[in-house]
Amino acid sequence: MGDGQRVCPTCGATYAEDALFCPRDGAPLASRKASAGGDPHVGLRLAGEFELERLIGIGSMSRVYRAHQAGVERAVAVKILRREHTKDRALVARFEREARVAGGLSHPNLVQIITVGTLEPSGAADSGEPYLVMEFLDGLSLRSALVAAGGALGTLPSIEVAVQIADGIGEAHVRGVVHRDLKPENVMLVRCGEDPRFVKVLDFGVARVGEGDSSLATHAGAVLGTAKYACPESARGEPVGPPGDVYSMATMLFECWSGRTPFQGSGPVDFLIQHAQSEAPDVRTFERSRSVPEPLARVLKDNLAKNPADRCRDARVFGRVLLDASRRSGLDANRLASRATLLGGSEGRGRAVEQSTSPMTVPVERQGLSDLNRSSGRVP
Repeated sequence: MGDGQRVCPTCGATYAEDALFCPRDGAPLASRKASAGGDPHVGLRLAGEFELERLIGIGSMSRVYRAHQAGVERAVAVKILRREHTKDRALVARFEREARVAGGLSHPNLVQIITVGTLEPSGAADSGEPYLVMEFLDGLSLRSALVAAGGALGTLPSIEVAVQIADGIGEAHVRGVVHRDLKPENVMLVRCGEDPRFVKVLDFGVARVGEGDSSLATHAGAVLGTAKYACPESARGEPVGPPGDVYSMATMLFECWSGRTPFQGSGPVDFLIQHAQSEAPDVRTFERSRSVPEPLARVLKDNLAKNPADRCRDARVFGRVLLDASRRSGLDANRLASRATLLGGSEGRGRAVEQSTSPMTVPVERQGLSDLNRSSGRVP
């Protein structure tokens, strides 16, 4: 068994080097070498109240731990920047940005940031790794849920998820924040009360805050976010506003319905060229989504437009348009409206949020293509 193999930090199963996450439980896989010999962070007590219990996710940028918060006696997630990146100013800035932006937003569908800090330096040359403490979300990423469902969720469940994403991102847009990296890996589905698909949007590390924000400005030839879900203006290296997030949400909804994104490619450049130049296909041309009602297919088509001015101006408007098209399509409007606070269902939604979240029981049956995390967010 060589160091090239990867191991699941949740169940301990091992897989080939090219595997990305565990098909049993959806946990992101780590290299066996990185997982061997114990973890020096497990058992640490941060800020006198957060005790790290176990590693639950490893990414190229950070590690995420389940921790216990003393006093309030609850589980939390602690995301720690990997030590080798602490000298990289750009990565540290992105890490700090995630805490600052998400911490300034408050909405049931956005991950809650509890506090931030820095680990004690281990030596004279060590500046200490920054960390952030988030609410613990025990569930599945939307990516893992799609894999478990065979690639697509169906018309109504997909809209239920999309309306909640629009609700949370709509609040961000009202506050002048553009996410710029919306994709299934950055959406968690947890059980909240009787709701098995309660949405939490994660990772505001490349978000734009306000029109004058230039700390992560898009410049010619630069693309922020993920190519497969990038809006045309991002693909062209232009500034991205709220309609860019709307495009990414429409791309995710297209995938939830059809089992594939509007464009297919062999690499990031292929995707970016198509996003910038090619017209998106009608979602009903694909076998799995032939039954999508025309009003909903039209909303999707309109919001995959190349010109941002031709899309909904922000996520809140997109959610309302989607809800209206659902009503006109004969879908259960009350069921959909109860999913949203900004879109008309605040009473029922408020009661649900007061209840604690618990694990989803959707099995993961097949391997997917992208990294994911079963706890409070993707590990970038």
